[in-house]
Amino acid sequence: MLSDDELRELRAWRSRQVFFMFALIVFVLPLFAVLVLAAVRGADGDSRQVLWLSVLAFGGVAAFLARAPWRWWQAGLDLADNSAQEVGGFADIRMRGGFGLISLPRETLHLGGERFALLPFWREQLTPGLAYTIRYAPRSRAILSVSYRANAMADAPVEPLPDYLRDLTARDRQLIGLLAEGLTDKDIARELNLSPTTVRTYNSDLYLKLGIKRRGQVRPLALRFGLLDGPTDKA
Repeated sequence: MLSDDELRELRAWRSRQVFFMFALIVFVLPLFAVLVLAAVRGADGDSRQVLWLSVLAFGGVAAFLARAPWRWWQAGLDLADNSAQEVGGFADIRMRGGFGLISLPRETLHLGGERFALLPFWREQLTPGLAYTIRYAPRSRAILSVSYRANAMADAPVEPLPDYLRDLTARDRQLIGLLAEGLTDKDIARELNLSPTTVRTYNSDLYLKLGIKRRGQVRPLALRFGLLDGPTDKA
């Protein structure tokens, strides 16, 4: 049985497939056809080479987007079943090459013998090497929820605290500890009795203080400088 949050997530995931289908039909396929015709009938030499390279690039994009109708259909079946599967294990995030010349590599999550396409939102909730439980739609493979599973923090040699980290408050240290444990924004919100939106705002401010860009960098930095030993005396 899907929770209300999981139903919303699955519906949003299905709606994204509609957007991909629209982009495929309205933009990519017509432009692909125009490029093929131009390459066949166009000028010789360098211009033709550039056109054929463009054909290959947009062909890769079209191949990627062509999966959207199937995913949309599968997500509809998942909604009708109103059920999810669950898998647990240690998060292993890997890069996967894209299709075509202009498609960027994509991150994939390998966990418990399963592999999932990783959207930026879920990527921000995960710390590689920590243990999580993933609930996902069985047909569409859409990730619906992520829950942290407590596991031991690794020991690491501690370096002297740099000046720019000496002004961290007790709340900053508390948040660092929770992020380093791999808790998601929802888990942290429950722990601190805050809203997930407020937690995301605190996270952004903390990243600026720490000089980092994503939550996956919090744990290594905290271990490196001994930021998990306890809060400072600052409020």
